[in-house]
Amino acid sequence: MTLAFDAFPRPFNVRRRLLMLSAVAPAVLGALVLSGCQKPGGPTALSRGEVKDALAVLDRAPEQGFAPGAFGERGIGELINSPKAAEQAEGSRRLQAALIAYAGAEHGLRIPHSALPADWGLKPEPYDAEAALFQALKAGTFKAWLADLPPPSPDYQALQQAYVAYLKLSTAGGWPAVPAGGALKLGAHGPRVLALRQRLGAEDPGAAGPADAPYDAALAGAVGRFQTAHGLAPTGVVDAATTQELNVPAQARAAQIRANLERLRWLPRVQPATRIDVNTAAATMDYFVDNRLTTHMLAASGKPGDETPMLRSAVDGIVLNPPWNVPETIATKELLPKEAADPGYLERKGFTTKEGAGGPRLVQEPSADSALGLVKFEFDNPYAVYLHDTPSKAAFAKTQRAVSHGCVRLERAVDFAKLLLSTQPGWSAGRVDEVLASGETVHVKLSHPVAVRLMYRTAFPEGGRIAFRPDIYGWDTQLLQLLDHPPAPKPSDRRTKSAKRA
Repeated sequence: MTLAFDAFPRPFNVRRRLLMLSAVAPAVLGALVLSGCQKPGGPTALSRGEVKDALAVLDRAPEQGFAPGAFGERGIGELINSPKAAEQAEGSRRLQAALIAYAGAEHGLRIPHSALPADWGLKPEPYDAEAALFQALKAGTFKAWLADLPPPSPDYQALQQAYVAYLKLSTAGGWPAVPAGGALKLGAHGPRVLALRQRLGAEDPGAAGPADAPYDAALAGAVGRFQTAHGLAPTGVVDAATTQELNVPAQARAAQIRANLERLRWLPRVQPATRIDVNTAAATMDYFVDNRLTTHMLAASGKPGDETPMLRSAVDGIVLNPPWNVPETIATKELLPKEAADPGYLERKGFTTKEGAGGPRLVQEPSADSALGLVKFEFDNPYAVYLHDTPSKAAFAKTQRAVSHGCVRLERAVDFAKLLLSTQPGWSAGRVDEVLASGETVHVKLSHPVAVRLMYRTAFPEGGRIAFRPDIYGWDTQLLQLLDHPPAPKPSDRRTKSAKRA
């Protein structure tokens, strides 16, 4: 005898279930059946073992970064194994609903699209969780389907494992704070050095040492590794900025990882093998060819208030010697006041006024000193952002590089342009240099566009550990609020069946 497992969310037929369950003995409870219910192929059994697997996965959902009870999973096992038919039926209904909700959430569909801010352009792909569940049941692949629900990417798996570790650290009381004071460096000793060693040891076994040990080379090395992982200069000296990062609680680090797990769930399960990945929180750019990192460089992203949006697109063109069509807001808020305070400023900087469809606008002519530098990388997006060169190289010497108006500046843009153009017939590095030297604006259409992803990653695996960056935009906090308290979807969302990327 089995419990009915109907196609949710069709109406729940209590009378039919009660009649069917009237003769069920408690000893056989725990098996569920998909009755077919307008689906072809007839009934498909969910064995008692599969019920156990399903409940175990739901019980471990908090390890994936979801709040306990997020899918209404509490108490389902007790209901399914109740001697009361009505409770068994309720358990069946709730288990099915929980599985569908969890499957959708693992595909980034817990938060309705309509609730995501406009700058969060990394919208999840469509996924019909109900159809996937019933297909797995009918195909006999239910257990494999459960196992494959979390994203398969190595980054997600590393973050998920780290999340469990940081959660345990937090539950156990976290790590000790390092008292404020002067800089700590080689030769220092005392209670602050002991606190530092204990604090670092929570994440890095290499920091371990006797309680009375001074600040030695091993501890300095651990400090340097910590600084690198937090975007600081690896001096090996504990200054105020390092102390501030050291004293971020373990609970806060776990929360950062939670937010980044969710953003990774928004990405397609199969990522482009050749791609440009920009991390706006870390202000870096990585270029992958055949899923192998070939180029890494520093970048500069939008400052708070001019945030670089999250998006995915494809670089389909490169502009050599690009002019800069100044956005109206920058012209009125920044450039025109400078001209008023210093007449002739705009002319000296190469700005001219040109007529456009919307009236006159400022344009900065191409030059090595223009805001866009010598190269611009174009890709379709609703935010009018792009990657580009910059004459302001000093920003790349800083650890905090959120300084732009929203576009992404690249440390070695010309070299990167030569790399992308090297596959284009007739575009040798020498020809690129010739065009740049001429000052002529040339648009090159790429025969093979390169996928580009602008992502906001404040926690990510790097060098065998988890690296962290400050939540400069406040997007982690905003995301966690939505994740734990998702608003009701609007009719336009239709989340699990026809959610569309914005």
